[in-house]
Amino acid sequence: MKCIVIADNFKKALSVIERAIGKDPAIPILSSYLISADKNTITITGTNLEIGIKISVRASISAPGQVVIPARQLSGYIATLQKDEKVTIESEGNDAKIITGTQETLFKGYPTEDYPPFPSIHALYGLTCKKNDIIDALARTTFSSSKTTVKPELSSIYFLFEREVLTVAATDSFRLSEEKIKPVGFSTKLSKTSFLLPTISAEESARFLEYSDDETAEISIGKGEAIITSSDAVLYSRLTEGTFPDYQQIIPQKFSTHLTVQRSQLVSHIRRASVFANKLSGITFSLTPKEKTLTLESKNAFGAHRASLHAEIQGEPLSMVFNYHYVLEGAESYKDETLFFGFNGDTQPLVMRSHKKDSSLYIVMPMKGGA
Repeated sequence: MKCIVIADNFKKALSVIERAIGKDPAIPILSSYLISADKNTITITGTNLEIGIKISVRASISAPGQVVIPARQLSGYIATLQKDEKVTIESEGNDAKIITGTQETLFKGYPTEDYPPFPSIHALYGLTCKKNDIIDALARTTFSSSKTTVKPELSSIYFLFEREVLTVAATDSFRLSEEKIKPVGFSTKLSKTSFLLPTISAEESARFLEYSDDETAEISIGKGEAIITSSDAVLYSRLTEGTFPDYQQIIPQKFSTHLTVQRSQLVSHIRRASVFANKLSGITFSLTPKEKTLTLESKNAFGAHRASLHAEIQGEPLSMVFNYHYVLEGAESYKDETLFFGFNGDTQPLVMRSHKKDSSLYIVMPMKGGA
């Protein structure tokens, strides 16, 4: 194998793939990239057996072939190169020689036949979506999934296709995010289906799609597995077994109190109040409709904070305590400058929406027992 690739193109591909690389010391070959050279491209593959990513990069090929190179060492080395440097890769048995200008570096490799093959799936159905729609939907939902794997369905992102709309949702049982997008294409006769994508796979999917220059991406679903493809890249992931909570029943349709508030002001006030949040990260939110004010209060052993900001409020006065992280992350996930908040008393969830559209929502449960 012998090929030449531009350093910047090589570096970008490696950076996307490296988080899918295995970390199990018992299987060291998974901590490596498989680099295959053929025709006018090199294809770089990484996998931990749960997720796999392969990306094709244009290159000049003198001799086709394959080599398996340790990921950490290769990524670290390529990161030091100038963007426009030409990188020559030559295989020497299981090893690889990297040549840049007057520099020559030898990487000890592994037998290519020991590297696991990239999975191919038997697709049961497929969806085609605008790339940016998927990226935005994942950005608005992944942070709400559980950070533990005690309940795998809660550390996953829920995808539901129904009535030609794709709903993407996540919850950790304390808050929930939902985003609806319209696919640009889907399999014939597909009417309703759902699947659970592990959160780590969803996060890598977003990074993977940001790398692609394509405007659309195709999601193919097989039995217990999925593949996301663009013109020059493929991501494979296993799916989560389980049933996502039936959350629709907790979404209120009417509110006894609601407000609209400037998002940037709210974010700033929450950040200031968080300095004095209690040990449970609690901050009190008080709504005064007559004065059109939203007041944030916090208190801990180091001091106290109280501040009010203007908000358009209708309904009954209300005071509730929320984990400020949850409210802040929800507000920051929106791009709109004005947000809508809906309430139904101090024991029911807060519903946060964009003021302009209803294709997304965010729900947060108040803290029991107050601050």
